[in-house]
Amino acid sequence: MATLPHILNSLTPKTKEESKLSQDQETYKTYQNIITTLPRERGWDHGHLYCYKGFWYRDFHLKGVMAVRDHFVARPTDVLLATSPKSGTVWLKALVFAALSSLNASNPHECVPFLEIQLYTNDRIPDLDALPPPRLFATHIPYSSLPESVKSSNCRTVYLSRDIRDVFVSLFHFGPVWEHVSEYWKVSLERPDNVLFLKYEEMKRDPVLHLKRLAGFLGRQFSEEEEKEGVVEEILRICSFENLKNLEVNKVGVLETARGGIENRTFFRSGKVGDWAGCLTPENVRRLKRVVEEKVSGSDGLSFFGGSGDQNGLSHSGVCSAS
Repeated sequence: MATLPHILNSLTPKTKEESKLSQDQETYKTYQNIITTLPRERGWDHGHLYCYKGFWYRDFHLKGVMAVRDHFVARPTDVLLATSPKSGTVWLKALVFAALSSLNASNPHECVPFLEIQLYTNDRIPDLDALPPPRLFATHIPYSSLPESVKSSNCRTVYLSRDIRDVFVSLFHFGPVWEHVSEYWKVSLERPDNVLFLKYEEMKRDPVLHLKRLAGFLGRQFSEEEEKEGVVEEILRICSFENLKNLEVNKVGVLETARGGIENRTFFRSGKVGDWAGCLTPENVRRLKRVVEEKVSGSDGLSFFGGSGDQNGLSHSGVCSAS
């Protein structure tokens, strides 16, 4: 499978670069003009956030979301890995790529690039038609904002959710995370053959079981011989937080995005379940739970606060109206 450098090198034929670049720039200029008409608020980092279909984005991120919506065409053989930010994205990328190919010493973001952050960015509309199947992509885009081809092509989507308290501690995300999670949860119930919903905490508790489940969903069955040889355990070792964090490429490498270069090491904080307990006060948690209770209606087994055994958690779900 091709990694990001190979993908970027094959996006546009040299003879078409100049004319295509001009067209792409005009497309992104149109998106920027649309963004200026959207509701906006000051973000925590003093930059502006723009509300688009009920979710808040920085302008450079939103242009990528719009470009993906208008120009990405999914194939039935595609695999899309969806998460909200800081929900175990790097781990999921590593597991999927290692199960279907070989991770080696590569950065997971190069093996499974983000559509709206790495590919449809910097005034570029990439031509992804030449990529061989299965094409592996990642996204933070809410399900309701994905291209129609993702929903109609029967491509496979894997969604990984995480305790909202740990997500909150890891990153003040573009939110609202409960609506993001709820959308994918609902569609996973409606289309279980095409959308697999995973929970970070359950995967950490029984990684062997859930790696087999994940691989099976993607059409990769481990043989009896592979299981005897410890292939599953070796994939988990290679993809472990400790191993990924200590790879040289993740210590010194840089991920190029629409907002500039982001050091790879910033994607590895702790990876622990329940790390929020050392960062959030009881009042923080109570306020967070009140917000979720106000925004989410119904109950169908989805937990926003840890697993079903979390006695201090809150289990609610449903499809929320955009706020």
